[in-house]
Amino acid sequence: MFSKIKQTMLRSPARNSGHWLRVVWCFEDGQEGHRRQLEGLVEALQTQQDLSVFWLHYYQSSRDLPDPDLILVCGRRTHWPGLRAHWRRGGWAVALMNPGLLRPLFDVCIMPEHDGLPMSRKQIVTRGPLNPLVPSSRGTREAGLLLIGGPSRHYRWDTEDLLRQIERLRCALPSVSWVVATSRRTPESCVDALRSKSDTTFSVHTAIDTQPHWLPGKYAQCGITWVTADSASMVYEALSSGAAVGVLGLTPRKPNRLQAGIDQLLASGCLVNLATLEQRGEMPAAVPPLREAQRAAAALRARFIAQADKPHCSPIGK
Repeated sequence: MFSKIKQTMLRSPARNSGHWLRVVWCFEDGQEGHRRQLEGLVEALQTQQDLSVFWLHYYQSSRDLPDPDLILVCGRRTHWPGLRAHWRRGGWAVALMNPGLLRPLFDVCIMPEHDGLPMSRKQIVTRGPLNPLVPSSRGTREAGLLLIGGPSRHYRWDTEDLLRQIERLRCALPSVSWVVATSRRTPESCVDALRSKSDTTFSVHTAIDTQPHWLPGKYAQCGITWVTADSASMVYEALSSGAAVGVLGLTPRKPNRLQAGIDQLLASGCLVNLATLEQRGEMPAAVPPLREAQRAAAALRARFIAQADKPHCSPIGK
């Protein structure tokens, strides 16, 4: 009924090292992006201490599970189930992404900085959504990953303009062999147009055709990644992978926080756009990769250890 990931028994020397939690419940809603945010935080916590993790769909009963020390939720449909579990069974309730009006009901909320909320005792602010990627040193700059999104409420989608940008990208980086990954939002007409350009240096893969671990494997192999601007979570995943990252522009429907985040990343040099690439004549070096899941996990542990009044905690995660 429940899936369980990585359970390691505590060794007796660790019992006095200030580890503050043992059992974690993760409420998920079936959306891959929300699941990856939860996985990112959980895996980062597991590198800092041993714990047992139980995954529940938001409509599942939790009566047979051990009482939680920590309850994680991500996605609107998980908020109330997570809060009800918190009130009935105890444990700290933590929301990933901004839960809106329910924010005061959670012990901590972990939110991307483009939401515009400040860091505080009950708020941890990260650079973009969390993800489980670990930076790779195996990526080669002769291998490029191209991540294609689709229509969204934030951007206008123009397949013809996107195809022109991709041609410019290939001309600017002629030595790169591209792996193209489309999403479930990518229009079929765009997929067909991309496939018509397939050759030995340009292969197209759809979300339906690939397995869950296919994309993380490609992140590890590719030293260059380009992402369409609508795919904000993919932009931050790419920045966590250790690759040099570029963004293909789309027209915003109106000023929005996602585009503001992209503009900030461009201004800081974390991202490059086509105009800059063509002006430079080469892809810039990769910036130090983001490690936001690890940073959020450390901040979360520090808050809860402080709340539990355990000054003897280990230095890990402080």
